Amino acid sequence: MGYKAIRLHYSADPEKNPFSPDENIAKKAQEWLDTHRARWPDPNDFEREFEINWHVGIGSRVFPQFNETNHTKGLGYNKRRTLYRGWDFGWHAPVALFAQIDEKDRLVLLKELVGSKRTTSDFAQDVIKKTAEWFPNHVPGFDDFCDPAGQHQKSIESEKSERRDTEVLNGLGIYPRWEYGWSRKDGRSLVHQLLALRSDDTPGLWVDKSGCPMLTQAFLGRYVYPEVKSADVKIKEEPDDETHPWADLMASLRYLVIGVHRKLALRRFQLGQETQTAPPSRQQYHGYGTPIRETV
Repeated sequence: MGYKAIRLHYSADPEKNPFSPDENIAKKAQEWLDTHRARWPDPNDFEREFEINWHVGIGSRVFPQFNETNHTKGLGYNKRRTLYRGWDFGWHAPVALFAQIDEKDRLVLLKELVGSKRTTSDFAQDVIKKTAEWFPNHVPGFDDFCDPAGQHQKSIESEKSERRDTEVLNGLGIYPRWEYGWSRKDGRSLVHQLLALRSDDTPGLWVDKSGCPMLTQAFLGRYVYPEVKSADVKIKEEPDDETHPWADLMASLRYLVIGVHRKLALRRFQLGQETQTAPPSRQQYHGYGTPIRETV
């Protein structure tokens, strides 16, 4: 567009570089940084204003326990295990997530595909093409999951052809499933469980940062509970679903996790009461025989 963007970080000032090779300068710079950090009660504001972090939105992170050290790593796919796809329909930003469950019942998110102003039919064909490119001749097959609303809500394409989103996929040989009765909060509670560290200090969910860059951004701060502008600033109880495509990616993740939560031995929490969905013999374990870490 003819603009030149310049990124200027505080560490460009030699006296404010906490990583200076001079120990005295590094110490004073760290003290300066700690002083300013303490003046910003919201860590997200500090990340935006001081660290030039474009991943952080305005509001409170939905999944604050997610961090790149524990939850991201380079991942490969297993040719002997089923691939799962989570779909979120929509004209503005249709998305699909590709995942597997590893040998320790951990959900590994491998790839994302994000569309822009695409009909359901066009986007589904893009998914088919990328699936063949990323996972050629995958014998174990695929399981697909979507929003229950996908069976009755109509997209832009549906308005033209009177065909529902799921019917469009059915016509292409894709038969997504869904479960009724799950609220958004129910789905998020499953993701929170997956992000918790097990007793072996590993999480129940890993994200391939290179394969899922926008999902990583959503976890790190682009998917937030927005602020309510009032005398006393408050946070809304539901995340901002207008932040495309990050909210769409999180929606597809919810549908996927709900679809496979029994395979992951996750427990459903509803209206403050716990509903057990895992077999009794596995209720005290995360996945492949790893005990749930007790919290104090």
